[in-house]
Amino acid sequence: MGRIEGTDREQIQLMSYENFIGEDNMVRVIDRFVDVCDLEKLGFQKMQPAQTGRPSYPPEAMAKLYVYGYENGIRSSRKIEKETLRNVEVMWLINNLQPDYKTIAEFRRENIRPFQKLFKEFVRLCKSWELIGGELIAVDGTKIKASNNKKTNFSRKKLDDRIKRIDKQIEQYLADVEEADKRETTSKSVAPKNLDELIERKELYENYIAQLDETGENEISQVDPDARLMGNNRGGVDVAYNVQSAVDSKNHIILDYDVSQNPADHGQLGNMVKKVKKALKLRRFTVVADKGYYQGEDLLRVKKLKVTSIVSRQKPGNPKDQPKEFHSDKFLYNEKEDTYTCPTGKTLYPHSKETAARRNYHNKEACLNCEYCDVCSKGQRGFRAVTRSQYAKIYEETNKRMQENMDIYRLRQQIVEHPFGTVKHSMHGYYFLLRTRRKVRTEVALLFLGYNLKRAYKVLGFSEIMARLDAVSHCLFRPLLHIDISKVKGAA
Repeated sequence: MGRIEGTDREQIQLMSYENFIGEDNMVRVIDRFVDVCDLEKLGFQKMQPAQTGRPSYPPEAMAKLYVYGYENGIRSSRKIEKETLRNVEVMWLINNLQPDYKTIAEFRRENIRPFQKLFKEFVRLCKSWELIGGELIAVDGTKIKASNNKKTNFSRKKLDDRIKRIDKQIEQYLADVEEADKRETTSKSVAPKNLDELIERKELYENYIAQLDETGENEISQVDPDARLMGNNRGGVDVAYNVQSAVDSKNHIILDYDVSQNPADHGQLGNMVKKVKKALKLRRFTVVADKGYYQGEDLLRVKKLKVTSIVSRQKPGNPKDQPKEFHSDKFLYNEKEDTYTCPTGKTLYPHSKETAARRNYHNKEACLNCEYCDVCSKGQRGFRAVTRSQYAKIYEETNKRMQENMDIYRLRQQIVEHPFGTVKHSMHGYYFLLRTRRKVRTEVALLFLGYNLKRAYKVLGFSEIMARLDAVSHCLFRPLLHIDISKVKGAA
């Protein structure tokens, strides 16, 4: 029985790259999207050819190359260079151009901000296509490893310990030299070269401490100065960034993002809400987040922005051996009388100024005469005291709203954590290549742009998304893709 024979590799054939690209290939969407964007308006460099010097590569082709690379999990400039030589899709996308890795890396370095604007342009486009509901938005953060090893991250404590260790080594060397002089022999235990290295390292660590004193920070990273030591989901620590994202519930489109140096999510909710409102011009919507965002000042800021927040409550700290009946949440606040009622019906009165950040409420006499005093006032000097924060009212509003909207809160994970999973595992975005927070933002923008392209393609299908991009390309005025929605939908 015969075998299936292929085409002789030395046979000359008349074929184009178009024959190798499927009709519904994602690379066609990337090509059309970059074409309809006004890259010059977005700030991309070298849009106009120079009059003298060596010709440069078209910025449109280089932008397509990066969008394709990040969408497919190919982010290193050296790996992207290899794709230009062997990947038929890339050859088709950039008309068989073959820039070297230095040129590819330089283009990204020169267009840090424009790539971030390119992400926002596609979000605006998704809004004009009504892929974004703008009613329910989930916010969450994830840790992504920075381009900095844990060994080259230093805290004050680590620097002090290393300096003390070097001082001991230097003292030991000097003691050996002194002992050798007494014996009139040459010390070979520690070479002078090693001493010079120790002194140089000590000066480096002392310089780091001086930088920490100047900036007021608690740690410093040697390779990526903006990266910080953070706990990861595996129970360990990494030098990383805390990447925040806001995701729309309708089609799981990522609306905006931020890159934080703070390991905790505290204080990030108001910032993300403000960014979304500004970027998409949304007036009112509901934002849902986990207990990491449960902070009074931040919740109050969200309320002032006229956004409804559904945020999970953090568990209050109560003694382990204290019965649940006497936990702090069982003490009821009476707003009119400005008092608390304990589980046994006793009244606790305020003993702090109304302007205090945290007010204390207690009733010594009632506690001393109470049969449950020993059980209730664990470690509280014979009487029970309750504290009330200046943000207690917003906490109570948030807790009540959370209890009334548990069905909405349960949607949080599938809305906001799904994009993180896709970016980290499917697109290999579990680590950063670039250094400093400013450049890392660009990597996040490219990763999230790649994800949004996947989502839009999945929701609309190839024919529909290409038709809508064609409608955009035929608009006469394209400043920052401010498009008349009715015209685009009608053309599609």
